[in-house]
Amino acid sequence: MTRLELDVAPEPEPPSPSVLAARRRRALVVGLGGGRDGESPMAKSSFAERRPRPAPMSHSRLQLDDALVVPAGAIVRGYLRCRALLLVGDVVGNVHCTGGPVVVRSGASLKGRLVAAGDVYVCGSVGDGSGGAVITTSGKVTLAPGSRVDGDVRSGRLDLYDGAMLLGTAKGCEE
Repeated sequence: MTRLELDVAPEPEPPSPSVLAARRRRALVVGLGGGRDGESPMAKSSFAERRPRPAPMSHSRLQLDDALVVPAGAIVRGYLRCRALLLVGDVVGNVHCTGGPVVVRSGASLKGRLVAAGDVYVCGSVGDGSGGAVITTSGKVTLAPGSRVDGDVRSGRLDLYDGAMLLGTAKGCEE
């Protein structure tokens, strides 16, 4: 049995130029009450206004046992049946995962339908030109920032992050 461990956490968006400029100004007045207090749940600005800090993103550890790995640069055509899948390259065809999770990394694409028994994490793109349900699972579907799904999603739970694109409908799946 092969064990593959993968850190799954959406990449945070880079700060805007105005936020960077504000941080520089705040750094200049640290001695005058600006900056941040590490123990406080609030962030303090140079103008003594207080605002809550954003909640830290949860960082989970994902284990893929006996996962089929499609490496970057590889193109697989046809029907795939596997226990778990780590997709870094491209798949053209339908995929059926019978056990573990499915991970579609950033830059990877699946042009077909995906039926999974476990959770599905999409950072790349999944789509099927014919319409209908593209991702079907009784587990959780996570669409990370920058991901794109062209079609319907049927899942037990859906996590949709800012910057993710779902071009279709989301429906519950209790099976």
